[in-house]
Amino acid sequence: MLRLSLVLVVVGFINVGTSHASDRPLTDSEKKIIANRYGERLKDPLSAQYRWHNLIKSASSTPNKMVYCFQVNAKNSYGAYVGFHTVLGAVTHRNGTVVEYSYEMGAQSNPIMNDSASEFCDISRYTFQ
Repeated sequence: MLRLSLVLVVVGFINVGTSHASDRPLTDSEKKIIANRYGERLKDPLSAQYRWHNLIKSASSTPNKMVYCFQVNAKNSYGAYVGFHTVLGAVTHRNGTVVEYSYEMGAQSNPIMNDSASEFCDISRYTFQ
């Protein structure tokens, strides 16, 4: 039931239709904005490893907000890396540049949330090998 509720909430946020014309890699400063903001959630943010994906503009994007997915491998309370997990969030952009990041779901201890984040990212063409 929880998973179905999450699906319905996020489907309203993500539209399956996409436009491939605006795909582009993130700049180093944009990666830093996302890593710093997401890092607030981590026990050891300086040791986190990231897999960045191109920024994809979708039909659900607004003039200043877009879905963004990446992967993170972070340390747990015991100091061990837990493996890469997909994170779903949103970036705010001005004049085509990312200026803010907000976390939505993923990379949590709850497997349902991890699976849901991966599914929504796949729908939005954010796929990781």
